[in-house]
Amino acid sequence: MEIKKDIEGSSETTREITIINKDFYNWWIGFLEGDGSFFIRSNNTLGFEISQKTTDAQVLYYIKTKLGFGQVNHNSKSGLSRYILSSKSTSYINLIKFLKIQDLRLIKRQNQYNNWIIKAETLTNTTFINKDTLSVPKLPSLEDSWLSGFIDAEGCFRISYDKTTEKYRLIFQITQDEIEVLENIKKLFGNKHRGSIIKDRNTYLLMISSKEARELIINYLNLFPLKSQKRIAFMKWEKCHRLQLAITQENKEKILDQVKEFKESINKYS
Repeated sequence: MEIKKDIEGSSETTREITIINKDFYNWWIGFLEGDGSFFIRSNNTLGFEISQKTTDAQVLYYIKTKLGFGQVNHNSKSGLSRYILSSKSTSYINLIKFLKIQDLRLIKRQNQYNNWIIKAETLTNTTFINKDTLSVPKLPSLEDSWLSGFIDAEGCFRISYDKTTEKYRLIFQITQDEIEVLENIKKLFGNKHRGSIIKDRNTYLLMISSKEARELIINYLNLFPLKSQKRIAFMKWEKCHRLQLAITQENKEKILDQVKEFKESINKYS
């Protein structure tokens, strides 16, 4: 399935049709729901941005290329880069034309976007059909790429070492302040697989480490690949998962040494 989007060029009368693949669309929504924001600037203009570490700015340029509008800027002091829209009305009108509120899966992001659209109507004297179509958010699914984008934004792959048992533990986690979405993601991998949600100050952590659940995560992300540098951590994490499954009494020491070598590099990219 594809989505067509009108993009105004340098001339007001020039238009080209950009085709947005459904897999990119769902991935992008998951990514912006994690690291993006709709806001109103102090000068009463609309703002939209997706932030990322500058070391992973390539994912922002990827978004810019696929959407066909927006720009990427860098802040050397903070070490952050941002995909942003210009203050010109054509930029956010393009966004509103194809981003449907119903496709957002976080309640806070639906409300934020709805208020953003209402402000856009005031600024442009235009009525958008997307406004006031708030609904119960769609549930996360293993059948589309939304969760992949959300993991790119909020997910983490890491390895911990238990000195008492002398065992390495492969952990997948997602951080979010809306516990409902974490509960729904947990259900995708089965409550029996020992996934847990813990409160950490003003946010929540979903942590999954069982072999069965890791296999489901791996299968999903091989079907809907990550696009940020986290894909590097994921590939190494998957390798460690396969190594653990292959452990025997004869090769145990060798495999544990290999997992140990992966540990630091995996944590670096998560």
